[in-house]
Amino acid sequence: MKRGLLFLFWSAVLAGPLAGLPAYAADQRAADGMIAWPHDEMVRALGIFIPQRMNALDVPGASVAIVADGKIVYSASFGTADRRKGTPVTSQTLFKAGELGETLAAYGALSLARDKLLFLDAPLSRDLPSRWLSRESDDRLVTLRQVLTHTSGLPDNVAHPSRRTSFEPGERFSHSGVGFLYLQHVMETIEKKPFDDVMKARVFGPLGMTSSTYEDRSRSGIEARGYVPLRFPVAVFYLPFMAAFLGVLGVVWAVMRFTMRPGRVETTDLLWPLVLALAFAIGLVWYGLGFANAAFMIGVAVVYALGLGALGGFIFYLIYVVGFVRSRQGVIARGRSRSPEMALAFAFLSAFVVSLAFLDWTLGVPRFALLDDTTPNAANSFRTNAEDMARFMIEIVDGQEIGQTMRNRMVSERVIVDPTFSWGLGIGIRKDQAGETLWTRGSSLGFESLMVIDPAQRTGVVVLTNSRSGSELAQQVVRNVLGRDGVWALP
Repeated sequence: MKRGLLFLFWSAVLAGPLAGLPAYAADQRAADGMIAWPHDEMVRALGIFIPQRMNALDVPGASVAIVADGKIVYSASFGTADRRKGTPVTSQTLFKAGELGETLAAYGALSLARDKLLFLDAPLSRDLPSRWLSRESDDRLVTLRQVLTHTSGLPDNVAHPSRRTSFEPGERFSHSGVGFLYLQHVMETIEKKPFDDVMKARVFGPLGMTSSTYEDRSRSGIEARGYVPLRFPVAVFYLPFMAAFLGVLGVVWAVMRFTMRPGRVETTDLLWPLVLALAFAIGLVWYGLGFANAAFMIGVAVVYALGLGALGGFIFYLIYVVGFVRSRQGVIARGRSRSPEMALAFAFLSAFVVSLAFLDWTLGVPRFALLDDTTPNAANSFRTNAEDMARFMIEIVDGQEIGQTMRNRMVSERVIVDPTFSWGLGIGIRKDQAGETLWTRGSSLGFESLMVIDPAQRTGVVVLTNSRSGSELAQQVVRNVLGRDGVWALP
């Protein structure tokens, strides 16, 4: 099945563009992926396939690297880092890589464990002069192993991090960004230096990752701008708004129906549900995304609403101009009259339908210097490029710097998530019929990335993009390069 699907995919997508390429065994293409092709053929095929998929998915920019047998065998950049400025993506362009930074931080922590400065099964607080977690019971229980395997019980929201566990540490898997904030604090305390300096000394320097950082580089001119489709901020804001509005409206109707004044809901009765729903949606977006990202999302939602109102008002005006609704005082007519209320509802429904055609518009995520928190953050401020991540993949395969023992423990000591997925000491493991792959997926507002390593074949692929739509591009590239089916994402 896998071979057939991959063969059909390549036949359909690349039959025309690749017609001039040398013939190659179709079964080997499907079974082993493009990594098994002759190098020149793989380079030419990716040079066609990736821009095609970027155009179809509206991904502005991407950077891709492939490693095999301890070497970088492919590195290429595509598209633009900033559409407004027309800046192209280069090999030096930095992408925000979200959770990929957690895997790098885990590697740094394991180097401390190798040097007996941290211990996997001792409380992380053992060397802290004061408690970081809120409760003393959590302070005594949460270990490095639990943080790296996401079983600490600490929450995931790093925009407004709670320092309390939500379940018994070690009980089950639940992704925790706050756990890595805790680890960052511990590493800074032990090494007596800022987190980015710790990572430079323990990870970036030894591995030759000269561009990677957890610090803000937005003003350097080498950091890509993130992009999201219009539908994303609209959905993030208006779905909770509508849920809250309908919920409060239902309560208002029930109160009036059974206790106060039976009858239909008047227009004035919508005021409190509207106000409360707005407050709920704004608070939820702010709590989940932080000040800067919330300002962008709410701003887009407001502009969308204003545009919808203006278009609806214009359509309503046209309805009056053509005479669909007009005063009929003193006129007796058969049938149902066409009221202004019906016309207004029709106008705004029409405006909403028209707006659907624009929801795929891509918006650049602004950089709010005054609102954005630029403090290095192990969970979501990691910036890197594809060649730096390729060097990290080589280290994960070979373990030359950290040592084979600790490298093997990183993968072998794991917790089970479900029959397909498990999580090691800082890295995901996905099992299928062809064997195991190691992976991490990164997500930040306007950026998506994916790193997948096949340790048995000593190969790996990393894809960095500056678009929320880049997740699908990354999955497609990895599947076809490695010849694997499925998706690298937590269930």
